[in-house]
Amino acid sequence: MQQIVKPSRLRIPRKAARPIVLSRTHGVFFLMLLWLALSSTARGEKSASSSSDTSGPFSAIVRDLCAHLQIGDHVDVRIDETNSKMVSSEPLAGSPHRYLISFDRAFLESLDDDEIAAAIAHELGHIWIFSHHPYLQTEELANEIAMRVVDRETIKKVYAKLWAHTGVEGNLEDLLGPDPQRKEPKVSSNID
Repeated sequence: MQQIVKPSRLRIPRKAARPIVLSRTHGVFFLMLLWLALSSTARGEKSASSSSDTSGPFSAIVRDLCAHLQIGDHVDVRIDETNSKMVSSEPLAGSPHRYLISFDRAFLESLDDDEIAAAIAHELGHIWIFSHHPYLQTEELANEIAMRVVDRETIKKVYAKLWAHTGVEGNLEDLLGPDPQRKEPKVSSNID
């Protein structure tokens, strides 16, 4: 009886698999590509809870106020269905010199045109501080900067509406500083 010999599998020696090593530059580039691929804002998608207004009346107000306050950064305005702060500003992550001002829709609808400009001026005050002295963020300083371009009385109206919406009140003297128009009675000292 003849024995049948089955050929054994042909084994070809293979090189050991090398791990893929990326340089730091490649790693950063890869992360940026991944961020762009996953970022909805990079794809131009809008959230269902917000809308962006970068070409309408807000952009003209922002552009005008930025010019007067000498802010060279790019600022977008977004209207959210809800914003617990009613209006806020923030730097955009990964985008130097870009900021976003967000309005609560109901609060925005309660403001007249001058009050909208005052609210935007206040938020631009925060942006000015952030770009010049980021560790000095205060409401009073943001209002001081805003009052370079809008009047104190309009800012008072915005605070009144803000407090009506939130149910929380504050002290205007703390937020706006002393009123320069209000004359304090002079104290005379009668020393005999």
